[in-house]
Amino acid sequence: MECERARTAFATQMLGGLDGPQRECVVEHLDRCPSCRAERDELLALLPLLDAVRPYELEGVPAPDPERAVRAARELVTDRD
Repeated sequence: MECERARTAFATQMLGGLDGPQRECVVEHLDRCPSCRAERDELLALLPLLDAVRPYELEGVPAPDPERAVRAARELVTDRD
């Protein structure tokens, strides 16, 4: 497995979207490639930080609009009927 493909795959694996033979290939690649292991470790360190981010608290990102969500849900129900 080449590094570029492995990096995409281990990012997917960290988010729980990789199993079976693909997972085994990534694990084998990481065992052999110190560069990819280092990048994986950096990404692992970022995951807890990403959990702490609330997009609506960031400057320039609008706050959630519950009324808009209700209207959108009603439109979906109306479209199905």
